[in-house]
Amino acid sequence: MATATASTAPGTFTPGPAGASALATSISANPRGAMATMGSGAGAAVAFADAGTIADYSGPFGPIKQVLDQPAVKKSLPMMVIAVALLAFALVYTMVNQPSYRPVMSGITEADQQAVFEALKAADFKPVIDASNGQVTVPNTRYHEARIYLASKGLPKTASTGLDTLKDQSAITTSQFMEQVRYNAAIEQELARSIQQIDSVQSARVHLATTKPSVFVRDRTPPKASVVITPHQGRSVSPTQVQAIVHLVASSVPMLLPENVAIVDNVGKLMTDAASDAAMGLNATQSKYKQSLEDLYRQRVLEILVPIVGDANVRSQVNLNIDFSQTETTSEDFDPAGKGTKTRSEITSEDRNSTKEAAGIPGTLANTAPPAPTTTLNTAATPASATDERSTIAARATRNFEIDHQVRHTKSASGGIQRVSVAVVINERAPTPQPKNDKGEDQPPKPNPYTPEELERIQQLVRGVVGFDEARKDVVSVIPAKFEPDVPVDLSIPWHKDEAVMTNLKSALLGLMFVAFMMAVVRPVVVHMMERDKQAALQAAENIKLAQEEALALERTQSEEAAAAGAEAPEPSAAETLEEMKAKMKAKKSGISAEMMDTANTYDDKVALIRMIVGDDSARVASVLKNMIKPS
Repeated sequence: MATATASTAPGTFTPGPAGASALATSISANPRGAMATMGSGAGAAVAFADAGTIADYSGPFGPIKQVLDQPAVKKSLPMMVIAVALLAFALVYTMVNQPSYRPVMSGITEADQQAVFEALKAADFKPVIDASNGQVTVPNTRYHEARIYLASKGLPKTASTGLDTLKDQSAITTSQFMEQVRYNAAIEQELARSIQQIDSVQSARVHLATTKPSVFVRDRTPPKASVVITPHQGRSVSPTQVQAIVHLVASSVPMLLPENVAIVDNVGKLMTDAASDAAMGLNATQSKYKQSLEDLYRQRVLEILVPIVGDANVRSQVNLNIDFSQTETTSEDFDPAGKGTKTRSEITSEDRNSTKEAAGIPGTLANTAPPAPTTTLNTAATPASATDERSTIAARATRNFEIDHQVRHTKSASGGIQRVSVAVVINERAPTPQPKNDKGEDQPPKPNPYTPEELERIQQLVRGVVGFDEARKDVVSVIPAKFEPDVPVDLSIPWHKDEAVMTNLKSALLGLMFVAFMMAVVRPVVVHMMERDKQAALQAAENIKLAQEEALALERTQSEEAAAAGAEAPEPSAAETLEEMKAKMKAKKSGISAEMMDTANTYDDKVALIRMIVGDDSARVASVLKNMIKPS
């Protein structure tokens, strides 16, 4: 076996771990590779690169370059690049198509938020807690479903409010003012809860303005209340419900009058009617009555005319002047029949009194008693002398008469119709098509208007339906006119506002960007890597071919040297071609596989591998070393 020696000139080859590693790499991958020397001061690594170039693994990226130069890594690098590109596309796609979230409930306590979050998470609603406000949010597409699910679970649970909060607030040192404030707050919360029981009210707040009661009537201030209500989305609070809320609050607070209750909605609109508004016009009940009566009259007109002209060919409006004033009359009639008076009872009484007049000279004799009367056969009283006596007569009479007496109290009903105004518009009839003329040309259709007799009959029908009264100066108008066709209302959402379209558009745009990125960046990189591997394989094949030719030349040189020494050596046959030499070389290196070269990473493994290569093919190793130490 021939042995090749190499000189160890400075800067050419240095034995050691780096030299062994480089030699093993060079022999296994590139028999004609170049060799670099690692100096102790420079700290440069020695390696063999493909195509006779020197690979420098110094610097911060040296280990990464060394890993990328590994054959297994080179083979899998295109697939790794494609995998990284796909991963980046998946991350971008996930970020772009991140669903928008909406708070499922607001204004609930932390305990209820925890219960809501756990319930939604258990039901796979994918809830997320908003870091800015701490609310539980769900995707927009599942918002209503989440609300219905939480309602079925009885969430959120309402905390103790109202009068229940007073149970835990009792203390000996609490002042009367604080007790009154807490009591008012509890009453406000209870009233708010009661108002929220109305189906059209979503939330409510009540404020009570009460003062300390005074023993003096003139110093008493009546309490007042203010209510702020928020209706459900798409719903409204009717005037009847507003009046119900007013009376509910007024009945719950002592000495609170309904006119001292103000109700405001969430947009700042006053919903209670002031006293001045009721005096200036119709109240809510009267307006509702007027509207319902007008709808009734209009419906009657349509029902009588629709069978005649068609449903879409008639329009009608009714206006009623209604008198809502009320009159109360009280009258009393005496002897309305004129028969005179009738006595029911009569009482008569008469008093007579006679006295003697005082006469004569005043003195003792003037005050003497009168003489005693004498009795005679004549029973008649002897009239006193006109000069001596004075008589007084008093007569009284009381008579009760029966008199016809009638008291009448009359109160007229409100809501009487003062005047009726009806307007009816009838669509003109379609023109009558005409036959073709003698030349076969189409003739224009002939108009077919309503005749005055037909309009008069329709007007009489409308008058009979609405109860036309000429004394009230009612008005009924029937006019034919051409109706314009109804324009269909487009309820479709514009494409730039449709969430599904925008999501698909984003996905398509992202897909196009990914394809463009793959074609413009990834594909050239992969093609370059594959071409580089092909060039390296071709260069390696060429190096092997040159190595085989050098080995053949070396054998011929050895044969010539042996012949010069006098030994018989077989001459290389002319029939021994290059292909046969390749076959011999392949047979010699059958003991060392490519896997052994790839897995030889440590210093000991590479030294052992070099020894095996030298033992199998010393001529090839000598040729490689010979080419490496040639002066450049």
